[in-house]
Amino acid sequence: MKKSKIYYDRENDALYLNLREGKEAYFEEIEPNVIVEYNEKNQPLAVEILNASLLFKKISSFNIPMVYDKNRVYKPSSK
Repeated sequence: MKKSKIYYDRENDALYLNLREGKEAYFEEIEPNVIVEYNEKNQPLAVEILNASLLFKKISSFNIPMVYDKNRVYKPSSK
């Protein structure tokens, strides 16, 4: 199993957790500002957290390794 990757988009203040590769079939907002993307087999592909800096303030004591890839094209989920 491949490791999940975590991306933070500073411009959009969004945290993106890539769980597995695949094509998004649909998404669901499970909590305010928390979106889960699923494939056609109903498997979660990714979790997107909007307004992520608010979360960082709450969990600042945790050490969370993140990848910031300036070449990654960030595409927020749309409704």
